[in-house]
Amino acid sequence: MEEKKIFVLYLGVQGIRSEDIEDYTYRIGKRIAPSTVEGETIIIPTQSPHTRIECINPKYITDADLITEHTEKMKELQLHLQNQLEQLKENKDE
Repeated sequence: MEEKKIFVLYLGVQGIRSEDIEDYTYRIGKRIAPSTVEGETIIIPTQSPHTRIECINPKYITDADLITEHTEKMKELQLHLQNQLEQLKENKDE
C-alpha cells in the first residue's frame, strides 16, 4: 500500500482581485489534485507572483508524538487558511 502524501501548494495570487482569490484557489485545486498518488492537497494563497509546491511524505515521520504534532499543525494550518479567506471576503465587502 502506498503511503499517503501531503502536497502543499503555495499559490501566488499577486495581481488577482481579493474577491476572486477563493474561486481561483478552488479552480486550481481541482486541476492539480493528485490523481495518481493517494494524498491530500493543501493550497495556501500567498501575495507573491510565484507559486511553489512541496511534498510532505509522512512515512519519514515515525515517532508517534511527531505524527500527532504534525497532524495538529496541519489542522491549525487549514483553520488559519480558512480564516484568511474569510477576512479577504470581509475586506472586499467593506
